[in-house]
Order: sequence, then structure tokens, then C-alpha cells
Amino acid sequence: MRAFPAGLVFVVLTTLTISRAGSPLSPPAHPLPDKGGIILTFDDRNFSEWLAALPLFDQYGVKATFFISGHIDQPALDAALELKKHGHAIGCHSIHHLSAVKYSSQHSAEDYLQKEILPQLTAFKAAGIVPTSFAYPMSSNNTATDAVLLKIFRHVRTGAGITPGKRISGKNAFFIATDQIAAHGCLYGKGIDYAPDKEDRSYEQIDEALARATRKNEIIVLYAHRIATAGKGHHISPAALEHIFNTAKKLQLPFYTLDQLP
Repeated sequence: MRAFPAGLVFVVLTTLTISRAGSPLSPPAHPLPDKGGIILTFDDRNFSEWLAALPLFDQYGVKATFFISGHIDQPALDAALELKKHGHAIGCHSIHHLSAVKYSSQHSAEDYLQKEILPQLTAFKAAGIVPTSFAYPMSSNNTATDAVLLKIFRHVRTGAGITPGKRISGKNAFFIATDQIAAHGCLYGKGIDYAPDKEDRSYEQIDEALARATRKNEIIVLYAHRIATAGKGHHISPAALEHIFNTAKKLQLPFYTLDQLP
């Protein structure tokens, strides 16, 4: 495994580290949530659609975490600052949207951190934004990448599917007891793009999963990409989001951002 140059080690450990225990630059860690809830996240650079959906989020008082990919240029910063103004959290999603596992196998996990993540953190920091979480592109992670990234972030998010015919509510990886969330650096999310049109993310499946989180005092992690009624690319419709918001409201199940977790 290739080591960092001494100067870079100093930068990582003293100016960019956002450890799970906190650091001078990271927002203070929050106490454990007192009840189950939903962590709703969105990936990539769908700025115009995310911002257009802000009235819907505001109407229901829902706060989400938005993972931004690519160089943190002015459009990215403008969107991030507007989202934060509405109470949402901002996370990193890498510069080039590469597989962390493949890149690390060809180089090292530390190289992945240096080339794909630290430039984003530096640009965010310059704008006064300090992400506490990271989402793996393509849900590509392993224990080596987790170990390196969890020295920088409080939480990383990956994803998992379910076997055809099985239920979201039956897959324990998607659910974390509230009193154990601080011990889970890596969180497994369930994709909800195209809901309710795919069997593994029908309204019945999603409602059942939210009911489990309520009943068992657990936190469930969901992820999507674009917010749109149609078009190319992974997306969830505003109507599907509103269904989830209404179901959560009926269950009195709160939404948490990843910045709010310990």
C-alpha cells in the first residue's frame, strides 16, 4: 500500500479530517436520535431538479442529504448553499464517480481518498461547508475503503438490493436501531428511483418498511437521484416523494439528515 507524502499526511490529519469523534472543522456530533426515522438521500448533480423540489420538501418539513459528484465549481456551490439554507445536508460523492473498489485495487484506498474526495472537501471547506458523510458511486465499497473513509467522515453510504420476491422490511441491512447508529459508520441504503413502478419499491413495500422502522424504533436509509416525472437517468417523481412524506407523517416517523447523526 502506497503511503502519503509527509506533507499530505499533515493536511489530511490536521486540516481535512472529519473523524467520527469530531474535529475542529466538523459540525458537532449530535446525540442519539430518540426514535426511529428516515434518512433520505439524493446523488449526483441534479441541481435544477433538486432546487425545484424545495417547496415540496418545505411543505412537509422534510430534510434530506444531497451527495454532490464532480468538481465543486460555482454551480455546485450555489446549489449546495441554497440547499443548506433550507436545512438540508451536503455530502461528497467523488470527483469522477469511479468505483472505489476498482480504483483502490489498482492503486490504493488512500489514493482514492486523495484524488477523488479531498479536492471536494477542500472546495467545500473554502465555501464554509463541511460534509460529514460520503456516498459511494455505484455502491462500490469494501472494508478497506470504509476504513480509510471513516477516518474522514462520520458516515459513508452504500447500497444493497433485495432478492426478487423478498421484502424490503425483511432485509435487516437497511434498518439500524437508533441506539446503535453511532456504531454504524457504513450505512446500507435502499434505492427508490422509479417508485412505485418496480416491485421492490412499490408503495406497499415502502409503506411496510416505514412501518417496521416505526414499530421497532429503527432508522431506514433510502436513496434516489433525479427528482422528475420522466426522462433519462435514475429518477423519482414528486408524486412518489409526496407519498413517502405522507406515509411518514401518518406514522409520525421523522426525517434525519446525515449531519444530524452521531
